[in-house]
Amino acid sequence: MNRYEDEAGNRQGNPQSMTRESRTGAATDLNRFIGYDVVDKENKKIGAVECLWSDHTGQPAFLGVKTGWFFGKTHVVPAHSAEVSEGARRIRLPFSEEMIKAAPAYDADLTLDEATERQIYDYYHISQPRLEESRTEELQTERPRFDTGLEHEPSAPRPEGTEEARIQLSEEEVKIGKRQVEAGGVRLHKIIRTETVNQPVELQREEVVIERVPASEARSAGDKAFSEQDVFIPLRREEAVVQKESHVREEVRARKRTDVEHQQVSESVRKEDVEIKKEGEDVRLKDREDRRT
Repeated sequence: MNRYEDEAGNRQGNPQSMTRESRTGAATDLNRFIGYDVVDKENKKIGAVECLWSDHTGQPAFLGVKTGWFFGKTHVVPAHSAEVSEGARRIRLPFSEEMIKAAPAYDADLTLDEATERQIYDYYHISQPRLEESRTEELQTERPRFDTGLEHEPSAPRPEGTEEARIQLSEEEVKIGKRQVEAGGVRLHKIIRTETVNQPVELQREEVVIERVPASEARSAGDKAFSEQDVFIPLRREEAVVQKESHVREEVRARKRTDVEHQQVSESVRKEDVEIKKEGEDVRLKDREDRRT
């Protein structure tokens, strides 16, 4: 199997071979891949591992890939050609997204018979491995039916009759990001107000003054005595003339500036732990922290 390089650039080595003895717990070991993301041959995510199916020989041979969040189907895919990156929790299949989403879909609790297996292999244009070939493959090449894509550290030899159980503990980590959202705005709108202005002004006007003088001081009237006479004296006055002109009184400017404020963000995170309970009076426990560099 080719090496699988994840997004972080970590190159995964060739897997350790799975012998006949190690395949006894293969189904249990492969259950850890349930929930892994599944990508097609173009590294495009298409779903996640929902379940595992065994073939008629009892060996894990098929992956159940769920391609939707709520109402998606669980499609069956042969597992022998899958590439796994445990660091990225991702499984890559050598098929296209369209081919996987159009593949046969079954319930997770369905037991696959030989006829169903042939239908699956025919759909993916893969020849169905025979039981005799599978046994010969185990004895001669020891090639795993489902590659894990990882190099496993050789474990130290354990005394005969000892058993080991492992539980992986996970925890959540909070990562705070930032994004810009609209928080409102300011609109400038010019309006017109009217007010009355009172301003004093001096205006001139003419008036008639009547004077009666003695005959000795009067001018000679000539032959106009005892004749009607009409004299019109025009009178003038000043009146206020109002004119208006506009000019710039002031200017209003608006600009933006950025202020920084500090906020305290709180979020709940989950952390797994293990509770150890003894069952029986003769049970003795020794807590040892194993750290590997």
